Order: sequence, then structure tokens, then C-alpha cells
Amino acid sequence: MIRTTLATAITAFTLSATTASAELRIVEVEALNEVEAQLTCNMLADQEGATERGSVRNIDYFLYECRFSAPAMRDVTVEVMPLLHMAQARPVCRDAARDRNGTWTGDWQGNGAFSPGSCTIRVPAG
Repeated sequence: MIRTTLATAITAFTLSATTASAELRIVEVEALNEVEAQLTCNMLADQEGATERGSVRNIDYFLYECRFSAPAMRDVTVEVMPLLHMAQARPVCRDAARDRNGTWTGDWQGNGAFSPGSCTIRVPAG
């Protein structure tokens, strides 16, 4: 079981002296040992687009805190063609997210056969 507990914004500096926005993500991970927790933490960091590995800290029996920095993201809602069911929404929303350099959150809204539908996608902030 994975629980997100806190997300705090920080600023990271790149080598070219420009600033890029990143968020410190802290997630609670249930695991049998530290190795399993580290593997899970690295998988979560990779899914969120982090460029570095995550770090884990034991906070209780079989409960670890996973920390990693990920690019700042925001959720936006975009209008798409009319959506009637999930099988139709999946490719349409994924394409809409890909066109905006983002990922689909899995949320969508169908408004009938004659009204545009909407997809919620996660895009880089800024």
C-alpha cells in the first residue's frame, strides 16, 4: 500500500544558472524490508519523472518514508470529442495528453453524444 503524505515545493538550480521548479514528494510505502521499499520508491520516482533515485527511511514496522524530487506538475481539463464510455475515452485522452507533453490522470467526463467531453491531464507547470 502506498500513501502520499506531503508535497512541498522547492526550487532546484541547473548548471546553466537558470531555475527549474521541482516538488519534493514524500510517500509512505509498506514493504517487508528496506530493499523492497527502495525498489518501490525508485519505481514511484521514475513514474513521476524524477531524474534521481528516491531515498527511504524506516518510520515503523514495515512502513517506510520515500522521498524524491519530481518536476512540478499541474492538472488541466481539456475539451475533446464527445465521449460515451471508458474504451472510447482512453485513447482520446491519452492522445490529448501526449499532444500537450503530459500524461492522462484517468479522469474523464462524457456529456452525451452531441456535446464535447473532457479529459483531465497532468502537464508541466510553468
